[in-house]
Amino acid sequence: MKGAVIYARYSCEKQNDQSIESQLRVCRDFAEKNGLTIIDTYADRATTGTNDNRAEFQRMLADAEKPVLWDIVLVYAIDRFGRNSIEIALNKQKLKKNHKTLISATQRTSENIDGTKNLDGILLENVYIGLAEYYSAELSQKIRRGNLENRKKGLYTGGILPMGYRAVNKKVVIEEDEAKVVRFIYEQYAAGQIVRDITERLQAQGISFHGKPFLLNTVYHILRLEKYTGICRYGGTVYTDIFPAIIPKALYDKVQEMLRYNKKGSRSVVTEYLLRQKLVCGLCGTNMQGEAGTSRNGTVMHYYKCMRRKREGTCTKSILPKEKFEQFVIGIVCQLFGDKATTEKIADEIMRIHERRMSDQSVLQLLERDREEVTRSLANIMKAIERGIFNETTKARMDELEQRRSEIDDKIAIEQCKHQNRLTKDKVISYLTDPLRQAPRRLIRALIEKIIVFDDKIQIFFKYTKTSPEDNPWGMPAYPGSDSSNMVELFRPNPNLIRR
Repeated sequence: MKGAVIYARYSCEKQNDQSIESQLRVCRDFAEKNGLTIIDTYADRATTGTNDNRAEFQRMLADAEKPVLWDIVLVYAIDRFGRNSIEIALNKQKLKKNHKTLISATQRTSENIDGTKNLDGILLENVYIGLAEYYSAELSQKIRRGNLENRKKGLYTGGILPMGYRAVNKKVVIEEDEAKVVRFIYEQYAAGQIVRDITERLQAQGISFHGKPFLLNTVYHILRLEKYTGICRYGGTVYTDIFPAIIPKALYDKVQEMLRYNKKGSRSVVTEYLLRQKLVCGLCGTNMQGEAGTSRNGTVMHYYKCMRRKREGTCTKSILPKEKFEQFVIGIVCQLFGDKATTEKIADEIMRIHERRMSDQSVLQLLERDREEVTRSLANIMKAIERGIFNETTKARMDELEQRRSEIDDKIAIEQCKHQNRLTKDKVISYLTDPLRQAPRRLIRALIEKIIVFDDKIQIFFKYTKTSPEDNPWGMPAYPGSDSSNMVELFRPNPNLIRR
């Protein structure tokens, strides 16, 4: 008796193990009638046949190369072996190279059990393979076409929904309890909190992600997911009516900018360099980056070093001891912004600019005018329909206008929300008087543009736009000899902090 193995597969999760059992039963009956001994079975569940990237299938091919006690691969039908004609041919050749034969329990194949050629089977086998590939391609095309139509209607087409959403009658709706967590993550990161701290806070509060504790990668994934703004992309097409927005687009864009900035690296594996991407060598104009070294006694030392000095050795700028220099910069900024009179002046100036911007409602007015125009166009189409003029062009135009009005409504809601949540002077002062020493990373990102370091002085450029003398009420001098409009202050610290 010849030895054989059975390979079985089903492709859809809606099927179950009964499909596998049915295939195995037919194959065992065939083996018993034809004098074959079943040595082993291989079964792939819920796995497509359009490619051979199947765990059990690959294990079977690998075993075929070994000195095994079988030389027949028995399948229920050819399409269980695969649905791609090229891959079927290649994998059959692999079996043949190892003196193994593919046999179907229900269809005529090109070879018989005894290894002889089956002439009519050669033709029929190719027909079976062609039909299987055609069926797979046709089914895939129908599914894509159906999904495309559903997406145009704003319907959910399946898959795992992101946190904050659930599906109701093929429509995606917001799961408010989870959406609060998503908003919390975005707001905290935008406020300067690092992902590790956000993750630890979520874990400490017992908040889980699909029943599991939050991890760093989970939070990063949420921060990068554009669907939370109501925008999703499939096959190069943008859809705006499938996912309701959980966060404003402006907040999402701000977070993406911060993620790109942080990707440059403000942290090493074990040490956070607070001033990385901020320091510039005053002698050669090259960036200064964080470095670490070990002294003779084994002590690890951290410092900032000019990159030209490191790479080329042509700059003579001395290195800066990390901890002392960071504390010096933080102390100076806290001293500057900790003065009550200065804080009051800053808050007054911020409120003046804010009120001027809020009084300009041109964006909201333009949006409202656009909405009125779209509404008039829709009314004209309705009149045409009432007169009996209705065709594909009319329907397409109506759908386009309806979608346009929906987009405008969303933008109007965002603009109105901006005007309703107005900034107050108390909020500004509260932010400025926050214990910044406890959040130095937020302090540096929010206030400092760059720091130019010489051997005897440093120049700190603050994030401030000076448009006129009245806009600079606290009298901070501009960078001498520069066209920069950023606010800057010159400090001459202890030379030991700068020269080493």
